[in-house]
Amino acid sequence: MVARLQHIYTEGGVLIQDVPVLFCPTCLHTEIAPDIEMDFHLFAHNCETDRVRSASLSDAVGDEKILQILEKYPEDERIRSNQRVLPEQIDATLDLMITAKQQNDQAWYNELVERLQMFRSLLGVKRG
Repeated sequence: MVARLQHIYTEGGVLIQDVPVLFCPTCLHTEIAPDIEMDFHLFAHNCETDRVRSASLSDAVGDEKILQILEKYPEDERIRSNQRVLPEQIDATLDLMITAKQQNDQAWYNELVERLQMFRSLLGVKRG
């Protein structure tokens, strides 16, 4: 996962700007960076209580903390290359499938098959 800044609307309707989130370029899953999640929720609660409609998280925690979080998660090759799946991911999954088969772990093997199918769909590869 990679870190990036994102604006997030809270359930109370407050727009919190510049929130460090972790993002997976393959599955597009996004979550608030764990290092700042508690700060985010406390700040969001205070904004909702004070009826603030828009605020920047950097005002609450400082730019330095946000930069530290962003630096903790280096840029991902999938973003630089504008690809959602890298050949290394496919190779690693195939290697893990061999291990799962050797260990007779059918559940793990089936999960890996599903992952390969997801990769195929992301790459737009048709069955042939």
